[in-house]
Amino acid sequence: MAAKSPPENPYLAARQEWNERYGSYVKAAVSWRIVGVTGMLMAVIGFSYGLYQSSQVKLVPYIVEVDQLGTAVSVGFPQQIEYADPRVVRATLGTFVANFRSVTPDAVVQKQYIDRTYALLRTADPATEKVNAWFRGNSPFERARTITVAVEVTNIVPLSNQSFQVDWTEYERDRQGRELAVRRFRGVATVTLTPPQDEALIRLNPIGLYLRDFDWTAQL
Repeated sequence: MAAKSPPENPYLAARQEWNERYGSYVKAAVSWRIVGVTGMLMAVIGFSYGLYQSSQVKLVPYIVEVDQLGTAVSVGFPQQIEYADPRVVRATLGTFVANFRSVTPDAVVQKQYIDRTYALLRTADPATEKVNAWFRGNSPFERARTITVAVEVTNIVPLSNQSFQVDWTEYERDRQGRELAVRRFRGVATVTLTPPQDEALIRLNPIGLYLRDFDWTAQL
């Protein structure tokens, strides 16, 4: 079989020679460029999707109900524990009253009491304005210079699905621990339940209980 004769045109011969020597390298380089660009696009898409997912906060509260000894008696997600369970509502209301009315000389603890109080209040509700007015006239930090107040919630009775009567006793002592007065109070709280979505609120108000209105009076 006769050997393939080179083309008579020297330009075609040079082109054929170049293709035979370097064409495969050029094709390989083009292929690697395509692979590199494709990989970069996939990385950008993956990073963008991961960033989007991280910006979407999807928290599901996990509720743990405890008894008076601190032992867990009921646990689960909100779909498993009814938000309107009166036991959980009563416990939360009792904690609210204790946080709202207690006075301690420890400024850090006192601030935690106030933070937990406002975690159950919303800006536009009447209960918030009433609590604000009380704090304006009875700053717990100022009162703590001379007295302390310990709160004992004695009774919480549901008046309806949204209203509860709360009875409590306040023990007022001076800074040396001597008892100055024992006062009894009765309050009526109107509540609403809104499942929280923010992680910070979940830590302070896991069941989403908010006081729409709250009135209280001293008992003789």
